[in-house]
Amino acid sequence: MSEKDITKKQKNQSRTKAKPKTKGWAGKELYVESIIVDSKPEFLAVNTTTGKKFIMHRLCTHEGTFRPLERHECGYPPYEFSQEEIDRLCSREISKEEVIEDTLEMVQRYNAIPYRDQTLIAGDIVLSYCLEWVSTVHFPYVVGETESGKSSVIILAGAIAYRCMNAGQMSIANIYNFLGTDEEGAGNICEDEAEKMEHDSEKIRIYKNSYSKGYVIPKIIMTNRDKKQVYYKTFCIKFLAGEGIPQDKGFRERLVVIYMIGGAPKDNIKRPKDPEWKKEHIRSVRNKLLIWKLQNIGKGFERIDSGLAGRDQELFEDLLSLFHATKYEKDAKDTIDYYAEQRHQAIRDSLEATIFRILKPHLDEEKEIDFRRMWKIITTSDELPGEEYSEKTFYSDQFGKITQDCLAKILLFKFHAKRRKRYETIEGKRRKITSYVFDEEKIEILAQKYRIYDP
Repeated sequence: MSEKDITKKQKNQSRTKAKPKTKGWAGKELYVESIIVDSKPEFLAVNTTTGKKFIMHRLCTHEGTFRPLERHECGYPPYEFSQEEIDRLCSREISKEEVIEDTLEMVQRYNAIPYRDQTLIAGDIVLSYCLEWVSTVHFPYVVGETESGKSSVIILAGAIAYRCMNAGQMSIANIYNFLGTDEEGAGNICEDEAEKMEHDSEKIRIYKNSYSKGYVIPKIIMTNRDKKQVYYKTFCIKFLAGEGIPQDKGFRERLVVIYMIGGAPKDNIKRPKDPEWKKEHIRSVRNKLLIWKLQNIGKGFERIDSGLAGRDQELFEDLLSLFHATKYEKDAKDTIDYYAEQRHQAIRDSLEATIFRILKPHLDEEKEIDFRRMWKIITTSDELPGEEYSEKTFYSDQFGKITQDCLAKILLFKFHAKRRKRYETIEGKRRKITSYVFDEEKIEILAQKYRIYDP
């Protein structure tokens, strides 16, 4: 559709009630972002075939007529431009390396953390502008005590990342309302006090599934006349912070944990040396990121084969692709190597891995083990120090209470062993014997998963 045709269609439907739209595609060629231009809400549009960028007051498609967001509808500072700034930024090609460099400089200015962590945070902020081009993301989780600097990370990410709502303990209703049902990746989330979601199983479930593109939450909405089915699109990056980390295993597997201990940054983002300079600098970097996104919306960035596999690939490959062919590529690879190993170590230190490590030498000798014997092997192992409270309960120094029911569930659902029951006569009495049978192929898979290798 040409610019002339679009303008004509706008006039023909000018009386139609328009619905608000954050961003998105209109057909295969036209992409729009809702912005403020010289104090007026407008769409900044790009034709991905010609590369031409132009302002639209209304967007008319077969789905209806749409308008850009008003300032009060955003939930974050809107993208504000002058027409002169748009013309200037659009007059040249902004490089991927340039926006990474600008973002990294901001992270370094306001956060006294290792360069490795600065690289990760800067990369995730830039990646928040790339949700149309990626498949899966990780969630950076900043953890530390009071005055450790974790809130500075969240405040900066909320200020620069793509359409980022910055809040503490976001309710599920607010998450749905903010991300909406229209377009995937219509915003991102910064959430402080995230450790408190430990007791919110529904929110944990939403977060741990929404690291992958295409995940939706179906809901029935009641209207005055009837009810209708809607689908909330929750895929986005969640920048999280807390004094602790929720213990849900599936949720933790989506996290990259940044441990904070405090320090003195070059500037305090809460009390900057020059508040006006900080405000304008953040606005400038943020606006450049949005224009860079528009310049590349039709092509994205080159997706590389990182050599990573499984969950590592899901969490890190797109971030490595972002840094590919820039001067920061090696730094990013070193950063990802560090955090991938951190994740692997957490897996090795888990209760399941510890139990499997204890059982592995015995499984090499026999594939079926009596449950009572297995319980004794585990609870008397030097690798799991603790105290047996009763015949069926053991208190581990590291993992706390472990029951025979807990062990049985691990054997069945984590190790995929098969339970076998039989009756034997022991000392003149007929007794039920329970054992578990392990598959050799699954033993090898588990050994790789928990990184347990024969000496």
